[in-house]
Amino acid sequence: MKRKEIMMRKLVLVFLAVSILLPSTGAFAAEAEDVVYSAFFPGLGQFRSGRYARGTLLFGAEIVALGWLGVADIQYDRKVEAYDQARIMYENASYIGDAQIYHSQMVEAWDDAESLNTYRKVLVGAAIGVWVVSVADMIWGPEAETPLLTFEPRHDGFMVCRTFTF
Repeated sequence: MKRKEIMMRKLVLVFLAVSILLPSTGAFAAEAEDVVYSAFFPGLGQFRSGRYARGTLLFGAEIVALGWLGVADIQYDRKVEAYDQARIMYENASYIGDAQIYHSQMVEAWDDAESLNTYRKVLVGAAIGVWVVSVADMIWGPEAETPLLTFEPRHDGFMVCRTFTF
């Protein structure tokens, strides 16, 4: 398990290094900046470069993964606390019937905590995966599409234009 964590950390460091070390002068300046935005949070670089559908998908996927990770983490903490309470009650039980009840509660809380821990690991992997896809899309993805709507502020107001491409 430690080996996987070390590999994931190395992968994250490689992607951060690539995003920072990209050429930041001339024609690549905006693209390199978009990669940094995507490295900061998935989808932001896509939004910035005009890839709104991808940006929405990646941003939403990361929010969902992190939200469910938070929920799973809270539930995991509660199950660990329930296990600790059942263990204390089991150790202090004076009757065999009480000990059996507390032991079954202890085993149930342990099993629940173990399954929630696995769920947390899957969600961490999903969040990292979305992040990797976002950064990789900014580095190797296709050119940005022309936005359908453009907003142009002017000194006397603003102009909204719709773009058609064939």
